[in-house]
Formats: sequence, C-alpha cells, structure tokens
Amino acid sequence: MSSLSALLGDVTGGTSVPTKIFYVFNNNRGISNGGCCCAWTVPAGIRNATFELWGGGGAGAGACCCQWPVQGAGGGSYAIRTVTSAAGTNIAGNVYTICAAANGTCCQANCLGYNGYTSFVTGASIPTTCAGPGCGGKTMCHALYAYNCCHGCHVIDSRTQGDLRFGHGRDGTMVTQYCHNQMWEQVSGGPKSSSSRKGKDSCIPPMYCTGCGWGCSDDYPAGGSFSATACGGGCCWGQWSSGGMVKISYS
Repeated sequence: MSSLSALLGDVTGGTSVPTKIFYVFNNNRGISNGGCCCAWTVPAGIRNATFELWGGGGAGAGACCCQWPVQGAGGGSYAIRTVTSAAGTNIAGNVYTICAAANGTCCQANCLGYNGYTSFVTGASIPTTCAGPGCGGKTMCHALYAYNCCHGCHVIDSRTQGDLRFGHGRDGTMVTQYCHNQMWEQVSGGPKSSSSRKGKDSCIPPMYCTGCGWGCSDDYPAGGSFSATACGGGCCWGQWSSGGMVKISYS
C-alpha cells in the first residue's frame, strides 16, 4: 500500500513544498504586441507543473461614414493544464515551449476588427494545451436600430484545450430606444483576469473616435478593445487589444 507521503507529492516531512511561479508575456501594451515564446527546462527535483493560459483579446473595428459599434470585441479564452510525475519519478529535464499570444493589432479601418492570437504550450508528455483568441469587434451603418439590453455570447471551441477551459466571450452594444440619450459599447475581458467594460456614450458629441479615443486602458491579459464610431467625414480605426499570457507554477 502506498504511503501518504508518496501520494502527496508536494508534502515532505509534514510541510508543504513552496510552489514557484513565473510568467511568460510580452509587456508591450501598445499598438503591436507580437507575443512572446520561450523554452523552459524543468529544474531538478520537480514533480508537478501547472500551466495557465490566456489567449489574446480581439481588436476594435474601424468605422466610416455612419458606422457605429454593433458587436464588442471578445476577450481571449482561458485554459489550465497540470503535468504530474508518476510515483517515484519527476519531470525534471523535460523541455516545454511556452508561447503567450499576440494581441489583435491596430489599425483596422473597416467594419471588422482583427482577432487576437492563440497562447499554447508544447513539449514532453503534455496533451494539446492552448487558449484561443478573442474575436474582433464589428461596426455597421446605423447600428442603433433597435432596443438591446443584453450582453453577447460565450464560445468554447477546439482552439482552447486543457484540463479546464473557459471560452472567449463577446458583448453587444448597449442601446436604448432613445439613441440621442444613451448608447454604450461593451467589450469583454479575459476569464479570471478582468471583467466586461463599458465605453463612452456614443450618442454624445463628437461621436467619433480614432484609436485610443474611447479609452486606452485594456484589461491585461486577454482584454478586448473598443471599436470606432463615425458620423460623416473620414474613416477612423478601432483600438488595439491586450495580448495573452502564460502562468507557470511548479513544485
């Protein structure tokens, strides 16, 4: 019969072994976050490693003429995967390729924003492990055609794989039948990392935006971003989003 200490790989002499943590991400919060990849060799004596992944958020859509937001950009997906040694062994020496996703980039001037990218981990004895991207935002002409008090959707697909996974979500534009009074765009954050956010009232002048016009602060990691609004004149572009991240905990 196995001893309790053999079953509890993180317990030695009645005390817990401290868990070590590090993160992989690209700290460029600007227009173009190209993601970040590295190779990690598991140190000696390690028997457990957990990978938490966030995909890159979707970017906002551009707008021309009388295009306004109709679908908010989506936040990136989330997945978690744990690799554990068999009894009496460890995973020391295993090499894992860890890639944190790039963001949905600027500068899209048409009605569909750029999607984010996928975070993933590959390597010895690990099943497919990845967190998919958030969808880009969408604008359309005279979008404020109906009352809408509801948020968007939550999708889990094959681009997100792990022991536990949360799909990418997207919110809709929040409007009333009195557009000249109120209309807000909602955008999604990343699971476990942030929440849905509300933009400015699009029915208040100047009723257009370019890039950071609605607010430059995207929730990191995996946050979606705001789309443009235009009421005549030239086209303007949607805002870039936040990139992904991978958190590694090992003991």
